[in-house]
Amino acid sequence: MTPAEFLATWHEAVKKRDAALMDSIIAEGCELHSPVVWKPTTDKAYLLHILQGVIDLVDGFDYRREWVDGNEIILEFTGTVAGKGLVGIDKITLGEDGRMTRLEVLIRPMNTYIEFATRMRDHALAFKSPAEETA
Repeated sequence: MTPAEFLATWHEAVKKRDAALMDSIIAEGCELHSPVVWKPTTDKAYLLHILQGVIDLVDGFDYRREWVDGNEIILEFTGTVAGKGLVGIDKITLGEDGRMTRLEVLIRPMNTYIEFATRMRDHALAFKSPAEETA
């Protein structure tokens, strides 16, 4: 998959809130570097849970710019949280097969980030691994 194909699928998955489509373009062991926690995770199910939470939590979530350099992609996004403006960047690294192997997220300004982090904490704590859901 080329970076352009990845981006087309990524944007479609975000727009449709389609977790299965998003899952198809994320590699197993993909690293998530979140602004909300200090330690990266490589749990794909958790990453998908967090991505869905961001899409649901940020009102008017929209990508407004993108930069591609080889297998590195930067997407600038905007939206609001509790009526406060938000600007952020998704820095994505693609593997040789074109699927995402690393996602680093940066968010500003601080007052919106604090509101976002507080709400995302509740969403993150609600995560149940697939093994827990079948038990």
